[in-house]
Amino acid sequence: MSHKKKPQKPFGGSVELIPPQPAFTEFIDSHRLWGFRRLIHFVLEGNPERHGKSTLPPDQLVLFYTTAVVTLKGWRLELMLGPLMTGRIARVHAEKHLGALIIEEPWVSEIRVTPFDNPASPERKLEIPITTKNHS
Repeated sequence: MSHKKKPQKPFGGSVELIPPQPAFTEFIDSHRLWGFRRLIHFVLEGNPERHGKSTLPPDQLVLFYTTAVVTLKGWRLELMLGPLMTGRIARVHAEKHLGALIIEEPWVSEIRVTPFDNPASPERKLEIPITTKNHS
């Protein structure tokens, strides 16, 4: 099956609109949904916890926002950089158990959010991480 792109017509007006960028980037971990805006900077590095353990994710991507640091661990996280910098990522979901890896896509296995110690920050009032108690 052939997928042909529709040819884009040349812009002929005085105002050109682009699709809206998400106001927040959402991060879904096993406990809650976090939303942050305005990525300040990032660091892509090797996962410091890996230490030769091939079953652990090789990449770590640290994202700095005005109120928190978000640390992602996974595979091929470098593929997220372009979309992150252009504001095209709306949601990141952590999936611990590896499924069918798609070569052209990053896989996030862990999301850790560390709010800054700001008394006015609503995140400061949250217990992090939340642990569930087994009532057996």
